[in-house]
Amino acid sequence: MLEKSEVTESLPPSALEVLSVLRREGPLTPKDLFEKTDLAPRTVRYALKVLLEYKLVKKIPNLQDLRQNFYVVLE
Repeated sequence: MLEKSEVTESLPPSALEVLSVLRREGPLTPKDLFEKTDLAPRTVRYALKVLLEYKLVKKIPNLQDLRQNFYVVLE
């Protein structure tokens, strides 16, 4: 099993940026992340996929709009 520092070292730069914004801002939707990071939507989706695979973030349904999800850091 990888240590937390080893995991973050192996993350792509886009995933590190998304993780940093989520830590600072709290739960956000992918659209919020596009706007706050100036990354392309496809890049943000990939970063979230990687962060979910490493179990660094969790997806939470938006109960006011079930078409969207919030992402929150697990720590």
